[in-house]
Amino acid sequence: MNRKIVIEINFNNYGMNPNRLTREWISERLDIFRTFTLRSLLSQTNTDFLSVVKLAGGCSDIVEEELARHEPIPDHIRFGTSIESKRRIHAYIEGADELLIARIDSDDLYHQSFVQQLHDYKFQPETVALVNQMGYLWDAVEGQMAPVFHRSPSFYVFRYQVEDFLNDYRVVIPGKGTHGYVTELPHEVIPLRNYVNVIHAANTSVKKVPAKDRLSENEMNAVLAEFLGTDIANS
Repeated sequence: MNRKIVIEINFNNYGMNPNRLTREWISERLDIFRTFTLRSLLSQTNTDFLSVVKLAGGCSDIVEEELARHEPIPDHIRFGTSIESKRRIHAYIEGADELLIARIDSDDLYHQSFVQQLHDYKFQPETVALVNQMGYLWDAVEGQMAPVFHRSPSFYVFRYQVEDFLNDYRVVIPGKGTHGYVTELPHEVIPLRNYVNVIHAANTSVKKVPAKDRLSENEMNAVLAEFLGTDIANS
């Protein structure tokens, strides 16, 4: 069976905040993406995947100009509108049998073995979604980290037959359609700590790292080395 892996990232294609179309906002968020999520993608032990970073219409020129100020990003990580992203996915999966679409926010991390895990995964026939319930919460400002559990977090994967996807079939999340309802689909849980949810200076989130089970600095750096491909304390 020929399986393809896509990692989907919504950059600024959702939301009503008009600032998300400005150069200042885009530049700041691209710096955050480079600091966190991009490093996670670049550290993957298996680079046989496509990542589409979805943009709102009307800002592609700004994004391209801002990206050009830094080292080039590999071709398997592509920025584009939702329509452009759909076309890229279609071209990428043509001729394959199965498609797995993982999602992540543009400031979070997946374990460096995550893509390899998806290539190797053996599904039950009825499974529609894979859920990563275990991960870490990292406050990159305060330098704090703790393991966390979420029954149905935003770190999930949808499974498609390529023919169905090319014919515009999409998995519909039940209930309110948000990630908290993904576990109402036929699903399996990956029993590994596969994600890091990042708190940084530009977060609007009020999340706090739990006081219980906080990692030491050495433990935290060891975890980050598995997600970023290097010990960030020395980078």
